[in-house]
Amino acid sequence: MYTALKVATLAAGLGLILAATAQETQMAPDAESIRRELAPRPPSLEREILYRVLLAELAGKRGRMQEAMQNYLAAAHASTDPRLAERALGVALYLKDEQAALDMARRWQSLEPQAEGARRALAVLLLRVGEVDGALAQLDQLRQNNRNNGQDGFGMVAAALSQIEDKELVLHVLEIMRSRRPDDIQAHYYHALTALGLNRPQLALDSLAQVLQRAPEWSAAHLLKAQVLLDMGRRDEALADLEQALARYPEQAELRMGYARLLVSARRLDEAEAQFRRLVEAEPSNGEALYALGLLNAETRRYEQARGYFLRALELKPEQQAADLYIELGKLDEAQGRFAEARGWYERVPEGERYLGAQLLIGGLLAKGGDLAGMTAQLATLRQRYPRERASLYIAEAEILRDVKQYQRAFTVLDEALQQFPDDPQLRYSRALAAERIDRLDVLEQDLRALIESNPENGQALNALGYTLADRTDRYQEALGYLERAIALLPEDAAVLDSMGWVKYRLGDYPAALEYLRKAYARSQDGEITAHLCEVLWHSGSRDEALELWRQAIGRMPEDEHLREVQQRFGWQ
Repeated sequence: MYTALKVATLAAGLGLILAATAQETQMAPDAESIRRELAPRPPSLEREILYRVLLAELAGKRGRMQEAMQNYLAAAHASTDPRLAERALGVALYLKDEQAALDMARRWQSLEPQAEGARRALAVLLLRVGEVDGALAQLDQLRQNNRNNGQDGFGMVAAALSQIEDKELVLHVLEIMRSRRPDDIQAHYYHALTALGLNRPQLALDSLAQVLQRAPEWSAAHLLKAQVLLDMGRRDEALADLEQALARYPEQAELRMGYARLLVSARRLDEAEAQFRRLVEAEPSNGEALYALGLLNAETRRYEQARGYFLRALELKPEQQAADLYIELGKLDEAQGRFAEARGWYERVPEGERYLGAQLLIGGLLAKGGDLAGMTAQLATLRQRYPRERASLYIAEAEILRDVKQYQRAFTVLDEALQQFPDDPQLRYSRALAAERIDRLDVLEQDLRALIESNPENGQALNALGYTLADRTDRYQEALGYLERAIALLPEDAAVLDSMGWVKYRLGDYPAALEYLRKAYARSQDGEITAHLCEVLWHSGSRDEALELWRQAIGRMPEDEHLREVQQRFGWQ
């Protein structure tokens, strides 16, 4: 047991480097075991070492960590036991003394040359003090020692490099490693990964071209290339690349899964479903594909087909996915008005990541069933059980009330919550949105201006204020100013693009309005964005397109209030 240095204290430093990968989770030696082994040795030197260890323990117990480190360092230098060097390294890391840590990493590695943790720690610390050549030697040896573990040993190298905060330095190291091994696809692949993380997409593509030239069948490289292209806004090219790769290697399930997911993001749902079906035909126990098919069918309101896929996935009993399946099965029943059955599914969600969300869904069921008192009691119980989530749970309660059109009660809940948490920006933002629903534009403007004043780069608040002024007042130029600031901060956000399109429409600039609204629709086909696009198309003279777009949307979302509102105004059928 740790008699001097608490486990949490050492883990904070030692865990940064020594436990960088799942392959090596061995704990540092405890001081008691070191003391037991040192005690029987020849007297003079060993007594000195033991004395230093005891002093270190005592200093650590009293919180004098600098003194503890000095004694561990002295003991480690005097002893040939590598565990003392490892212990001293952990304390030095905790104290952020990189020179002492480097000294101990070198000693540990010299005393125990085969220790992966020692070599990894030494490589990281050498990089941190700028000794790149020395670090490269250690990293290359680390790679060679792990060549049989897959990825030509680069997985272990990447784990070590993940501890380096300076990612440009990491990229430089990988550039040297791949230049020394130009035919190693793993070297190029990890270089591409790092370049992507540094927002250097063209550099990543160049590295991936080297990979795919040597290993055109490697699905991971194709999928990473697709991700890079997506980040560059080249989705069609990403889809075409994956489609071509799949045509050449049709048996690659990972490649087909990635292609299907990308089709979903492009809203090519029928094609995505066909790909997921092929995955299930090839592997009936593919729970991920079954789950995806369930979601696609649920979205298109084919509830019984969706239920069948979810139940098949549930039969596979994937513990990590069971909670998700319970929730999706509950949502199917809820969508069909079977509230008791839905609640039964939600109640099966065990304690864990999805539990709180399931309890909120139960609260929503109570409200939909007219039991507002029960819902209020449910949320109050959750706030007692999860005190750290109290503010978020007030927001959740207001959203439930909004969903059942209890707008005044939603506003009151948020108003009272702000008295408890006056500095919570999410509560204030939520109250602003609730105020709009009850025509309290004075409160909305007051709250949003307060948020913008405290954070001028709050894109959401800028967007909400700009949109409301454009939609509910004639202060269009003022609205445009807020939205120009919002779009500079959130240029790809569908809601902001929609708002900008709407203010342009209000200002009479129909071509610009359509440009922004089409961009918004490409990113999200929610009811409000679709309704806005349909209205502007209608007034721009593209009436057939407007009506067709509306009919497609109302088929997906028959209860959407925005789609119903434009239907009533224009008399669409």
